[in-house]
Amino acid sequence: MKRRSWWIASALVATAALAAIVTTLPDSSLVVETATISRGALAVTVDEEGRSRVRDRYVVAAPVGGRLTRITARDGQHVTGGDVLARIEPSPQDPRAAEMARSQLAAAEARRLEAVSEVENTRAQHEQSGRDLARSQTLAEANAISQTAFEQARLAASSAERQLEMRRAALRAADADVARARAALIGAGPASSAGSVVIVRAPSAGRVLRVLEESARVVMAGAPLIEIGDAAGLEVVVDVLSEDAVAIEPGQPVLFDRWGGATELRGHVRLIEPEAFTKVSALGVEEQRVNIIADLREAPPSLGVGYRVDAHITAWSGENVLRVPTSALFRLQDGWAAFAVVDGRAARRTLRLGHRSTDTAEVLEGLGEGDRVILYPSALIEAGVRVR
Repeated sequence: MKRRSWWIASALVATAALAAIVTTLPDSSLVVETATISRGALAVTVDEEGRSRVRDRYVVAAPVGGRLTRITARDGQHVTGGDVLARIEPSPQDPRAAEMARSQLAAAEARRLEAVSEVENTRAQHEQSGRDLARSQTLAEANAISQTAFEQARLAASSAERQLEMRRAALRAADADVARARAALIGAGPASSAGSVVIVRAPSAGRVLRVLEESARVVMAGAPLIEIGDAAGLEVVVDVLSEDAVAIEPGQPVLFDRWGGATELRGHVRLIEPEAFTKVSALGVEEQRVNIIADLREAPPSLGVGYRVDAHITAWSGENVLRVPTSALFRLQDGWAAFAVVDGRAARRTLRLGHRSTDTAEVLEGLGEGDRVILYPSALIEAGVRVR
């Protein structure tokens, strides 16, 4: 009996010692970070830098050459359509050219007087032919004249009407000749004479974006003077890679941030320019890029022209999408794979993915809702390895 008790006591001591040894040994399982596969919204965005610009910009140019007086408008000033922006005193002509212009004006005015007289004479003939046609119609109804005589009266009235239209057209041409001859006389007199100053007016309401010629000086015809635009009608131009541009369509939403304000701005794609251009990246790589034009829903007053913004263009979005973090993915031959946690061990799963964003991808095959995957799998993670 004593011997049996001794063996039982020895077994209990050995079991306790073995348990103590096991608990003091380090755990061989790897510590990993995991995430749970779930369903939810997924948006695929194209993220690039953009810059703001005015949608409707007008460059007001000098209509004639001459001496430009000092422009008093300033950058940022509000103008309305028709406001005076600049005054130009046309360059004076030499005496010979001025005399020829005066002679051409006198000849044009004489031709106009002749055209006016022709119109009056032809109008009188047209009225007379109308009265003759009315009398002939009355006589024809009473069988007092032949049908031939009635048709001749009708033909004469029609011919008189066409002649009157021709004379009126000739009078309009004569008016145009007079206007052209008078325009040739601009600048023929002294620069300070009345009527020799050409007024340059604002083509539309907006703000002065830039005064290109502020000081008084001699300018050529067509020289740009002022840039005007509606600062409230801002748009954003974003250049993206051509392979990203094919997935973008007009109307897709755009989110703007990092423009300097505390709130995010919203807009939509209005235009994808049809022609790409070559741009060298910061790494020296030539890229084919395409300009995307997006309209702002509401432009804040603090956002000016040429400001930098970060644009996030939504190329695709879904609501009930099975999602996996991209940090759990790794390349497996020509496809993608991830390690799932099954009964405390790593299990490799070959995946078929759909749409991908920066941090999330759509799972089509290989994982199910509620599965746990290992994030940032290292080289120590292999199929069958214990993890915790």
